[in-house]
Amino acid sequence: MFIDKSKFFNPNDAPYYNPIDDHKVVLITGGNSGIGWYTVLHLYLHGYIIYIAGRTESKVLKAIEDIKIEAKKRRDTEKEQQHPLGELNYIYIDLLDLSTVPKAVEKFKSREKKLDILINNAGIMGIPYEITRDGYEVQYQVNFVSHFLLTLQLIPQLKASDFGPRVINLSSIGHNFEFKHYTPEQNTLKNWPNSWYTWVRYGIAKTTQIQFSKEMSKKYPSILTIAIHPGIILGTDLYKYWKTIPVVKYGSKLVFSISDKVMGVSNEEGALATLRAAMDPNLSTTKNNGDYFVTGGVIDTPSKIARNEKYCKETWDWNLEQLIKKGYELDNITEVDEKN
Repeated sequence: MFIDKSKFFNPNDAPYYNPIDDHKVVLITGGNSGIGWYTVLHLYLHGYIIYIAGRTESKVLKAIEDIKIEAKKRRDTEKEQQHPLGELNYIYIDLLDLSTVPKAVEKFKSREKKLDILINNAGIMGIPYEITRDGYEVQYQVNFVSHFLLTLQLIPQLKASDFGPRVINLSSIGHNFEFKHYTPEQNTLKNWPNSWYTWVRYGIAKTTQIQFSKEMSKKYPSILTIAIHPGIILGTDLYKYWKTIPVVKYGSKLVFSISDKVMGVSNEEGALATLRAAMDPNLSTTKNNGDYFVTGGVIDTPSKIARNEKYCKETWDWNLEQLIKKGYELDNITEVDEKN
């Protein structure tokens, strides 16, 4: 399957904002590397005030400096030089530890009264079986549960947006690895061979992100929620584990190389689907809520499991119940959205 890049979203055509007058605010997880880095770069070039939430402060601060350098280079050409740059800030969060999520929310609330765009970008892929201290399979927690909690606790700030709030969830075409329906309770699935079920567990986590987006669009129709498959991107750290396993690494490298040549895109091209979901003024809650974007920002249809309404509700209800049992304050999500 070859990619038609002529249909890719062009961020240079999106509106620019003045950080002082417009004050358009973004919170993104994992914005210090890979496609997140380029997502932040383009939003920064367009005048957004950005909060990068990550675990390692030194890495995020280094990324901020690098983004500023790259942005200045790009402003020397054409349209960008006429517009002010945005702002870049750091907030600590560890998606492996749910207790850090409310602290990150409080830190953000101490700085901002509203949130225009939440980008749940950070993720891990195809790693060995592990259960987190919070009791979830590690891919399920990092890719979904922590972002679910983060989103729910930021609902009041999203509703306070005067631009029309948006939530963007980074899923993957890999959601198709969930070849049959697994209930949320089965997120800790461990079957033989583990090397295969690692990918099934990844598929479960990524399917759940789409289901979350679908259900979010129903419960909060005033918040535009979109799920993303950024593309086949070999230039990220996501494949690092499979490139280092003895013996297996040779086959992995061959498969990755072929995939890259046939359908691969760069990190910057991989950011375009997210950027369209965040920046395209033509998107609306009436036409696009719950949509699934693939490489370049093209609208597509996810798997039957991912879009099944019963499964979407099941994912939302079970995970919400678990978070409440763990003592997290989520009273605000019981309120009915004003457009329901």
